[in-house]
Amino acid sequence: MGLLDKAKSYREKLILESLKGESDFLYRKKITIEDLKIIKEYYEKSLSSSISTPKFGLLGLLVKVAEDVKYFSSVEAIVSSFYTVLSRVGCDVEGIGYVSNKLDVIYGEMDENEIPTFIGMNYYYVSNGKMFFRIVGEMGTFLVAKCRGEVKFDEDTEMIVKKCIDILSISLRLVQFKSMDIQRFWGYRNNFVMSQIYSIVGSEYGNDRDGVVMLAYYLKELFGLNFVIFFNEVGETLRPVMAFDFPIDVLSSLKVSSDVFGKNINGFEVVDLELSKLFSYGSQNIAFFKIRGYPVCVGANYDLSFVISMASSM
Repeated sequence: MGLLDKAKSYREKLILESLKGESDFLYRKKITIEDLKIIKEYYEKSLSSSISTPKFGLLGLLVKVAEDVKYFSSVEAIVSSFYTVLSRVGCDVEGIGYVSNKLDVIYGEMDENEIPTFIGMNYYYVSNGKMFFRIVGEMGTFLVAKCRGEVKFDEDTEMIVKKCIDILSISLRLVQFKSMDIQRFWGYRNNFVMSQIYSIVGSEYGNDRDGVVMLAYYLKELFGLNFVIFFNEVGETLRPVMAFDFPIDVLSSLKVSSDVFGKNINGFEVVDLELSKLFSYGSQNIAFFKIRGYPVCVGANYDLSFVISMASSM
């Protein structure tokens, strides 16, 4: 047996031990497509007497979506897989569309006015007796599916659907990167955003509130921040006055001490009721800092230390 065969055999042993509760391997390591196949085969053998159980079918669905990624070459192919996933979990798909500058209906029927506002990291939304699912792409683009009625998912089903949609989201981005519309995506966008930041920083315009708002907006675009909130500062009280991608009406004035500024704050560290509202729409980390004397709060799903460093130096 060669070294590669031994490595594969040993990894399979660790995975099976973890499935049986004898180790924590699956909690510590990233799972690959090959690992999913091992897990699928394990359940196929252990559930041979009831091979059509829902959990086994869901696991097979996840493996299929993961394996299909390498064959996707168009948005339409992703839509087909999207339809398959939703149909397999009991959803009655009425229409699927691609939203960029406008709605392009690829399957069935859908009206742009029907599409609800997705807040934070939510991947589905119930509105007017219908379920809407989305697959996020680049630059605010997304695929959206409209389904008749509402399906109640159990914990296992919801987890599998979410994983499938995460995989399809990555696939959508890869397909978009290969398209001819390069200027809509990361390379061109970041070059443009950086030039705008330098332009504002180097001008007198950047010293007033309007300039700070524009700097914060471009920081949001550059780093993919979930939200930006602008405050007026009165002593130790921050009063929200404006926000990008955050429902400002849920916030009242915040009582904060000076030591919250300039550091990354993880959601697990917060016990204050008002501050905890800032984590209610998908962000795992927040940070308070000042841009040219004006207090700002931002949110993201990653450590914000570098964002703080760059913003504070402007």
